[in-house]
Amino acid sequence: MITHQSFYKTIQHLKLPALCSLTLLSASCAHKIKPRIVIDDAKDLPSFSTSLGAVNKSSSLNISSLARRVAKNNPQLRTAKLRIAEAQGRIVQSGRLDNPSLGIGISKSIPSSEGGLEVSFSQRFPITNRLSLEKRVTTQELRIAQQEIKVAEQSLISAAQLVAVEILHIEKKQSNLNKQIESLSKINQFIDEAAKRGELSALDAAQTRLEIQSLKISKQQLSSEKKILTLNLKKYLGLSAGSPLNVSGNLPSTSIPSRSLALNNRADYRAKGLEINHSKSSILLEKSKRYDDVEMSFSGGLAREEDAPDGLETEGSIGMGLTIPLPFYNKNEGNIQSATAKTQRVLLEKKQLAAEIRLQVASQRQAMQNWLNQNAAINSDLLPLAEKTSDDLDTAYRNGQGDFTSLLKSKSQAIQLRSQLIDNELKFHQARVKYFAALGTPNSAF
Repeated sequence: MITHQSFYKTIQHLKLPALCSLTLLSASCAHKIKPRIVIDDAKDLPSFSTSLGAVNKSSSLNISSLARRVAKNNPQLRTAKLRIAEAQGRIVQSGRLDNPSLGIGISKSIPSSEGGLEVSFSQRFPITNRLSLEKRVTTQELRIAQQEIKVAEQSLISAAQLVAVEILHIEKKQSNLNKQIESLSKINQFIDEAAKRGELSALDAAQTRLEIQSLKISKQQLSSEKKILTLNLKKYLGLSAGSPLNVSGNLPSTSIPSRSLALNNRADYRAKGLEINHSKSSILLEKSKRYDDVEMSFSGGLAREEDAPDGLETEGSIGMGLTIPLPFYNKNEGNIQSATAKTQRVLLEKKQLAAEIRLQVASQRQAMQNWLNQNAAINSDLLPLAEKTSDDLDTAYRNGQGDFTSLLKSKSQAIQLRSQLIDNELKFHQARVKYFAALGTPNSAF
């Protein structure tokens, strides 16, 4: 067994003390070598901005412009769009050759004066079209990222529209309650005047005031709900909690829109198609990696050699080399198998997504029809009957021919039916928003 001591003595026996000293010095000081190029925070990090730019802070929001304001001002979307720059950077970096290598070697014979200098240059080259496939794959990744941002945009627009619809319907509910409060106030005034004359019981007036107070509390609850919904809407518009916001505008008529489904209007469907192309390209890229790059090298050198009896002479040399890796053990089979399985999965996902989109469109269309049918039944039969009964009982009560309990019950039934109409209309418009989202055209909902 050769120990460090025997190795050192062998070097000395060969009369190479300088080489021995150099070797030992290199071994002991290798860990102390400092980098010549230092990349640090102070000079190599660019300046970053946490500002997303100006936001439309207008307090007036018409529902017809809601989609545009969400697309322009939503902070999540504005941040996500910066991912496009990341994908573009990957495109710039992809498809490039590895850097060439420059080698310099110096040799010196000890103790003679012989020595030499050698310079070499080497470059690795792919023998397949791997570089162009890398560029193709990263370009497809950029297109997928663009569609994914569009998916997020459509989702956020639809979510904001659902909130805005609810805000506008709260205003309708409040208007309906105001009418009912006004109607009961007139009855209360009549009862108060009749009670003063001793014609009606003051207890009826107290019961009416209790009903009016109950409606006012319901109105206050609606106001609280509206404030919460408005705060929720602000986050979609990039507004702070303290920013004023008033939603206005008229909702479309309650009729089934005549739109046909075009799958390519859905950003997620387009993204899935691009993902299929990307997966197929990935198979080709992985197959191109079965063959490692070849390496070509060129070298030249000068040497001083002892040529007895003429003494030292200078000789030059040039050379060229080619290194070809042999694909004996690693043929990238696993990555090729994985890329192939992913392509099969994405193909099935696209088919399933198409079926799911068709179901979404059909279900939301059916939901709209259901709410229209319910309101048609209320408007044609129930509400006219309830209003006529209420009016008849009101007249009878004023003439001293009816009881107050029946009158109050009929008024309550009419209030509930009108409230049901407004609730059904809200659900219709919510289904309408989801219908346009399923079509992939949320901008057209209003």
